[in-house]
Amino acid sequence: MSEEKKVSRRGWIKYAGAGVVVVAAAAGAGYYATQPKPTPTTPTPTTPTPTPTPSPGGKKLKVRVGGTKPLTGLMTVWGRDEYNGLKLWAEKWVNAQGGIKGGDGNTYEVELIIYSDESKPENVSRLYEKLITEDKVDFLMGPVWAPLSMATVAAVEKYKKLEIWGTAAFDPDLYKDWKYSVHVITNGPDYMANELDLILAECVPKDPEAKNVAIIHGDALFEKVFGSYGYKYAKEHGFNVVYYEQYTTPPTDLTPILTRVKAAKPAILLAGEGGLAGSQLLTRQCVEIGLDLKLLCPGTPAIFKEYYDALGKYAEETIVISQWEPGVRYKATYGPDHDWFVSNYEKEFKLPPTYASGIGFAQGLVLQAAMEKSKDPLNSDAVREAVNTVEFTGFHGKFKIDPKTGWQIGHKMAVLQWQNGVKVPLWPPEVAIGKLRYPMKKWTER
Repeated sequence: MSEEKKVSRRGWIKYAGAGVVVVAAAAGAGYYATQPKPTPTTPTPTTPTPTPTPSPGGKKLKVRVGGTKPLTGLMTVWGRDEYNGLKLWAEKWVNAQGGIKGGDGNTYEVELIIYSDESKPENVSRLYEKLITEDKVDFLMGPVWAPLSMATVAAVEKYKKLEIWGTAAFDPDLYKDWKYSVHVITNGPDYMANELDLILAECVPKDPEAKNVAIIHGDALFEKVFGSYGYKYAKEHGFNVVYYEQYTTPPTDLTPILTRVKAAKPAILLAGEGGLAGSQLLTRQCVEIGLDLKLLCPGTPAIFKEYYDALGKYAEETIVISQWEPGVRYKATYGPDHDWFVSNYEKEFKLPPTYASGIGFAQGLVLQAAMEKSKDPLNSDAVREAVNTVEFTGFHGKFKIDPKTGWQIGHKMAVLQWQNGVKVPLWPPEVAIGKLRYPMKKWTER
């Protein structure tokens, strides 16, 4: 074996006990923020949707699933969480229940081969070549963070191996007719769409002024995609965008741009911001200049507890978005339900799951569903074709891809609101457990 180290179960659990802080830019994954210290939940386990029990007659075989995760470096915490989710799928959902029943009648036990890429794109390209040519994996799972995932494309396309992307946003302008990449998450262009859908459904019917919005965003790849496509969606859906501007990432002073926003008199401000410090700065400076809004959407890191802890009463009633969160409950038609996933994850890893944990598990579910449909379940071309017909709702939300591009078109961002220190799911309607507080209280009335 070469000098590369595969991640052992025992070694990783020991490693995961250490405290880790992300401190630099990770905009491709949607954030360049400190990872929150999650608060444990106490779910009530329910009966999950069972994996089909293997029938007698078929052979017992293995499917080798490989990939890298950033278990050290910039993206460590996201890498840990996504890897944990993938491992829970392989060990507790699939192998503990007998394996994947392939469309050929055989049953497949999952063997995971995962390397740490150290959050370095140059390691990713080399390791994916190794996984394909030396380890002889059947399928690949993508790493977290767009720069790392983009580094897999050359090997994936060269060797024609199916890869299921994880926690990595994607810019459609970079697409080059790739055939073997499948996306699980809502991509950057659609991040702001559900916030706008919520406003159209819940605010505009009661308050026509809610159509008057301002949109600002950073100039890094993720923020630019997030905000510019949000602007386009707003215009297409009848919003009056009274102010739109791009700023330098990471922001150090948003007072000038927010002063111009204030002069435009929007009812609602939506920000394409990917940094925890940026979301905190934006909110704080809205307060400082007296920019009262009926609703504030301060960017993706506002989902973190650190955002709320830093701002306290000024974080109340802000709108936040996430790929998935504990407490966002979809009615699963395939795979485990919400409570099975949360309770088993906490039992296995002594940590509450995050959205990245859910995405890691979803990567596995997609492969499993496609193998069950395929008559040649170890063949990348056959399974890639099968993925085109896979459509289900998992505990993490819906899965459906565009057959030509492999982009995700079924999954929607969850929209939540900070209410009394708790993130309350509001959108899509099927996960809503509370009512939108609108308009927000003025800053001086808090």
